[in-house]
Amino acid sequence: MNIHVGSVSDLDRLTLKFAEFTKELQFSNLPKEVQEKAKLIFRDGLGNQVAASAISVAAIELRKLVSEWGGAEQATVIGFGDRVPAPLAAMCNGAMGHGVELDDAHGSGLIKAGSVLVPAMLAAAELGGCSGEEALGALVAGYDIAVRIAKAINPGHRQRGFHTTSTVSLLGAAAITARLLGGTSEQIASAIGLAAMQASGIQAYLDDPCMAKPFGPGKSAFNGVLAGVLAVRNFSGPRKAIESAEGFFTAFAGDVRVSDILGGFGKDFAIMEVGFKPHAACRYAHGPIDIAQDLRSEGLDARDIKSVRVHMSRLAIRQASKFPCPSLNSAMGSTQFGVALALLYGSNGLKSYWAGYKDDAVHALASRIELVEEPKYGLTGRQAAIHVVAGGRSISKEQEEPRGEPTNPLSRAQLDEKFATTAGLVLDERVIAQISAKSMAFENEVSAASIIPLCIAPGGEPKLLTA
Repeated sequence: MNIHVGSVSDLDRLTLKFAEFTKELQFSNLPKEVQEKAKLIFRDGLGNQVAASAISVAAIELRKLVSEWGGAEQATVIGFGDRVPAPLAAMCNGAMGHGVELDDAHGSGLIKAGSVLVPAMLAAAELGGCSGEEALGALVAGYDIAVRIAKAINPGHRQRGFHTTSTVSLLGAAAITARLLGGTSEQIASAIGLAAMQASGIQAYLDDPCMAKPFGPGKSAFNGVLAGVLAVRNFSGPRKAIESAEGFFTAFAGDVRVSDILGGFGKDFAIMEVGFKPHAACRYAHGPIDIAQDLRSEGLDARDIKSVRVHMSRLAIRQASKFPCPSLNSAMGSTQFGVALALLYGSNGLKSYWAGYKDDAVHALASRIELVEEPKYGLTGRQAAIHVVAGGRSISKEQEEPRGEPTNPLSRAQLDEKFATTAGLVLDERVIAQISAKSMAFENEVSAASIIPLCIAPGGEPKLLTA
């Protein structure tokens, strides 16, 4: 393990420092912008889970299995209303959180923590009978743990084939769970340690399109909640699990940048670095999709297109170059399909993907889109450029950051619209307005679980209101 910008001694007691931070953080003491961001992220996660309950084949299959198993009625599966053991509810909801490619994302950390942390938070809060304020405070702490670790070990962690959302998010989920179940700092540290021992997740699905992608975040949520539950029952875990010679960093990271972990710790909250995804696509496909949508709005007629070349970073191509697309999920992960959909439909929301996947014209245009590695973008850059030949002319456009990043943010109105259209695939406008209102004043809810009944489809049978 190589330590950058610091030394091994700087990492002493890191697991316990995270645990003490989690135990002590109070939502009411946070800056208003941090409070607002936490509520927006919570609402965003709920919307994604609700939509996926009707769309994500993988999540739906996991829920079927969990329903067959049954068990203690501790926490609720979003969309369906099943009450099952808390770790299993978190697993189903985590798979749904990642199942429609709309979960929040952190750039350099290469992590979509919300698909794990929001389900873990809600399952633990329901099990522990916590308030909305308690739940939100734990969520902010969980993001700090997950994002700081993810930043410190990437891109090397990703280059080794790991899926950071699966391998790292559970550390935050465990801390959230132990805190919401009343754990001491020592118990929260044990929970993080027990989670670290379960850390797993590779991205083999990129080379073999299948149903497995949402399973990783789902299992991460399961593992984190299980670790937290065990810890508060005095099942002790390794309380140096992240930093010790036999710990997480040694196993999963070739390089660790200490400054990314400790810089501003306790003052600057990592949740503020997280971006929202406007398109139902792999985050690396978002820059090219933004550009393609702009070109269409500026008058480019897809029928005139002769060729399209998309310039991206090396990891962007490795991550999001799926084509052809044998499933809707693989289409959401394909830059070629996403750009073609943007050029033909002008929209890349869930409804557009649902319709576009059945449209031969989208697949045909996608087959003619070439991805080109752009050295100036480096290994992990999210910049993108598109060069189009159409109607006898050449058009080029470049973008530095995809929309939704903190440096290129979506407006509050755009985030409101995203939630309404995402959850609106399953729930009616009246219920969506109620969920939104509760989410954005969640600190006032005496019971965090009060929002859950609103997130259940009529009759517990999620289905698309419009196809």
